[in-house]
Amino acid sequence: MVSNRLEALSEAVIDIAKGEDLRASLRRLVENAVAISGATYGALGAIAKDGTLEEFTYVGMSEETADEIANFPEGKQGLLGHLLKHPVALRVNPMQSHEESRGFPAGHPAMYSFLGVPIRIRDEIYGSLYLTEKQGGVDFTEEDEQLVTALASAAGVAIDNARGLEAQHRVVVLAERERIARDLHDLVIQRLFATGLSLQALTKDPELPAHDVGRLREAIDNLDSTVSQIRNSVFALQDHSGIHGLRSRIQTEINSLRSSTSINIFCEFNGPIDTVIDGDVAENVFAVLRELLVNAIKHSQAKNVEVEVHALLSRCEVRVFDDGVGIKEDADKRGLFNLSKRAQQHQGSFEICAVDRGGTQAIWIAKL
Repeated sequence: MVSNRLEALSEAVIDIAKGEDLRASLRRLVENAVAISGATYGALGAIAKDGTLEEFTYVGMSEETADEIANFPEGKQGLLGHLLKHPVALRVNPMQSHEESRGFPAGHPAMYSFLGVPIRIRDEIYGSLYLTEKQGGVDFTEEDEQLVTALASAAGVAIDNARGLEAQHRVVVLAERERIARDLHDLVIQRLFATGLSLQALTKDPELPAHDVGRLREAIDNLDSTVSQIRNSVFALQDHSGIHGLRSRIQTEINSLRSSTSINIFCEFNGPIDTVIDGDVAENVFAVLRELLVNAIKHSQAKNVEVEVHALLSRCEVRVFDDGVGIKEDADKRGLFNLSKRAQQHQGSFEICAVDRGGTQAIWIAKL
């Protein structure tokens, strides 16, 4: 039995060491910890800068059950908070017998036995690995603790390596962005500007027919527009705000839209936006939110628009409400169809409708 568990631990460590996508690796880490310890449920919580949990990767619980849980774990209190404040392995059965236990939020399945192990990166606490409800209704053993601790140590090394690779990649990407921006400015913008000046000089030729002067001025206007667009591209390439995460991107976009409209735009974020929503889902959330806001600004005649972005355990939601005239029956549905397609890409949904109090509400959902 012990040899089988050690073999499973060895395979789990090798799996972590492969250095593949970190989020996928961490999920497999939790799955391996559950298998090795005989637990029913497992989770990994990463610590945010304020000391609470910013990410919660879980296994053993269905999406339906997860969605019924009232509050996302934050690690501010209870056994999860205790383990963050006191990062040493902890075994308890039943969980409720521990002096720091605060029970479960509404909708949470019953759990009794508990094994928590910290994950360290050098001298830094990255987070904790939580295992609950050992099969057979028995206690987690000292051997369970030792095996899971070894797995957590391997995870710390893997996370540290992934961070190093990510930092190197970011430096390379930023350097390339700067090079492209510099080339656009030095080669393209300057040449277009010089061409525009030459055409401007030609318009002053008294012998040039009026018809040709008009065509030249039209060409100059087109060049000015092109230069403006390229300058915007250069600015975007040099603006590194995107690396700070989806929350920052959304806030920056909303601030930009506020400057172009008299409508009051309010925004609220719920849950660990930057850690739970990533990749294609993040890009779609950003695109959907911008589309809904632009539509509201152009068509709603609203005074106020409220935006909510929710990061839940198994899904994310974008909600936009306005107090305008409501959606019209003859409205162009092409943009709305695109929003539905974006939701379907992630097994989600999209609905938009007039509300009784006046105005429109749009709800876009994607599975994580």
